[in-house]
Amino acid sequence: MSIIALTLFLFAVGTEPTLIWRSSSQFRKNVAPLLAPGDIDWEECIPVVDNVECGRIVVPKDYFNADAGIATIALARYKAKKFPRKGSVFLNFGGPGNAGSQFAITDGVQMAKRIGDDWDLVGFDPRGIGNTSPATHCFPSALASDVFFANTVIEQGFSVSSISNLSSPLLYDELVEQYRQFLALKETQAELCRKSMGDELRYMGTATVVRDIDFMSQVIEGEDEKINYFGWSYGSIIGAYLVNMLPNRIGYTIIDGIVDPILWSNELSYKWSINSISDVEKTYKMFLEDCSKAGSSLCPLAKYKGEPWQNLERRFEEFFDATARKPIPIPFGNRPGFLTSGGARVYLEKFIGQPALWPEAAKIYASAMAGNATRLYDLIVDALPLVHPVPHSWKRDLAYMAVVCLDSPRPTSPDVFPTAEDLTELGLKALREVSPHFGLSMTQNTRFSGCQYWPVDGPERFTGPWNATLERKMLIVSNTADPTTPKSSGLLINSLMPNSSVIIIQDGPGHTSSALPSLCTVKLQREYFAGNIPKNGTVCAVDVATFPDEKDEAALQMLSIEDLELMEALRAGMAQVRFGY
Repeated sequence: MSIIALTLFLFAVGTEPTLIWRSSSQFRKNVAPLLAPGDIDWEECIPVVDNVECGRIVVPKDYFNADAGIATIALARYKAKKFPRKGSVFLNFGGPGNAGSQFAITDGVQMAKRIGDDWDLVGFDPRGIGNTSPATHCFPSALASDVFFANTVIEQGFSVSSISNLSSPLLYDELVEQYRQFLALKETQAELCRKSMGDELRYMGTATVVRDIDFMSQVIEGEDEKINYFGWSYGSIIGAYLVNMLPNRIGYTIIDGIVDPILWSNELSYKWSINSISDVEKTYKMFLEDCSKAGSSLCPLAKYKGEPWQNLERRFEEFFDATARKPIPIPFGNRPGFLTSGGARVYLEKFIGQPALWPEAAKIYASAMAGNATRLYDLIVDALPLVHPVPHSWKRDLAYMAVVCLDSPRPTSPDVFPTAEDLTELGLKALREVSPHFGLSMTQNTRFSGCQYWPVDGPERFTGPWNATLERKMLIVSNTADPTTPKSSGLLINSLMPNSSVIIIQDGPGHTSSALPSLCTVKLQREYFAGNIPKNGTVCAVDVATFPDEKDEAALQMLSIEDLELMEALRAGMAQVRFGY
C-alpha cells in the first residue's frame, strides 16, 4: 500500500499512527490498571532513553467533584545523577499544547546542565495534551484536521492588499470578508469539539493543571515538599497561576518569556494579540540589520555587506504586496497549492522569533523572492504529515483552544459576540498603531480567537490576584526584543510581586532566552537552583551571533572547558527550537 493510500485509509477509519514516545506500560498486557488517584507507574520509555523513565499518574478529573472520575497524566523523568538529590523540577515549555514529557526525553541532558545534576526533571503532558487522557481530539485523525484547515484563512493567514498603503479604503472590506470566513471556521471547530468530546472538555484549563502539579508533587516528593517549576512562554502562565494560587507550596520557580497573566485571565482572548506584538517590529528591525551586517554570503536577502536595512524592508514589502495581488502557484510542494501574502508574513513572524534560524529564514525567503517558494509554502501548510504521518499535535487539533477558552472570559450572549466588523477594526488598529508588518500575521490572531463559540466552562477559572508573597523569590526572564512575549509582561509581574520576584533581562532578540545562548543568563538560572538569588534587573548579553561566521565560531572555541560544555548544551537546545506561544 502506498503512503498516500495508507494515509487516506487512516483518515477513513479515524486511526492515529503509532506515537513516537510511549511508556512501556501502555503496551503491556495482563497488568493491573491504574485506577485510583495517586497511582503512579514508572517504566522504560519506548524507545529506551538513557537515564529517562516514562510513566503515568492517576489524578482526580475534577478536584471539586469526586464523582467526575479520573484522568491520567503522562510523565517523563530525567533522573538526577548527583546525590543527594534536591527534589523534582516540573517543566513546561509552552503552547498551550506542547507535550512536556517529550521535552524531558529530548532535552533532559541539556536541561540538567542548565539546572544542575542534583534535580530530577519531570516533564508532563498537561490536561488535554499529548499522551495525557482524556486528550483533546476534536478531529478523528491528524489528516482530517489538515483537510479542515487546508486553504482556509486560518492556514493561509489574513491577506493585506498593500502593507505600504494601510490607509487604503479597500482594506476594510477585504478584511471583513476574510473575518466572516474565519468566524464560520471557528464556530465549526467548536461544534466539532462539542460533538467529539462533550463534557470532557471542561477539565483542560490552567487552574486544573496547577492542581495537577500540586497533586503530582505530593505523590512524587511527599506532602511536605515544596513545588519546583520551570516554564517557558505559555508555561509562564502556568507558573504565574501556580505561585499565586498556591503561594505556600512554592519552592524554586523560573518563568521565561512572559505572557501577561492579567490579560490572559481577564480580557477576551481575541484582544490579546495587540499586547503580544508590542515588540515584534523591534525584533524584525534587528533581523534586517543583522542580515545587512552579515552580507550576501551569510544572508542572501542582502545584496552586499552593509546595505541599508531599509532596502531589505522595502523588498519584503514589495514581495508581500505582489503576492497579495497574485498568489504564487506551488504545483510541486508536498501538497500542491499556492502561497499567499498572509501565509508568507505569518511564517516570517515565526522565524524572527527564533534567531538561531535566521540564516535558514534568509535562504528560504530569498528563494521565494527569486521565484521558488516551494520550501516556504511547505512550511506554512505543514504538509509533511501527509507524507510522514504523525500523531495528533497542537498544530493539527485544538488543544490550545481547550486551554485558552477555559482560562479567558467569554462574551455572555450571542448578542455581544464579536462580529467580523469588530475583528476588522481591531486588526486595523494592530496594523496601523502597533505593527504594520505583523499586525495580522501573529498566530494569536487565529489560535486565540473564537472562544465565544466554545461549548463548555471549566470547574475553576483563576483571575488573580497576582501579588502573592513567596518564601523564595521567583526568577523572571525576559528578552529585550521578544516578538511574542514582550519584556513589558515580565516587568509587570516583577512590579506586582516586588518582594517575591527578581527579573533578568537578556539583551537580545527572540522568543524566550533559549532563542540565543547567553552564558550569563544560564549561569544565573543554575545559581538560582543552587539557592543564590540574582540581583533584580540584571542584564545579560547573548554570546552567539545571529548570522555567525568563522570568526564567531573561533571565538567560541576560546571559552573555558566548562563554559564550552555549557555552550554546547545551550546550542543543542537551540536545535530543538519549536514554534509556539
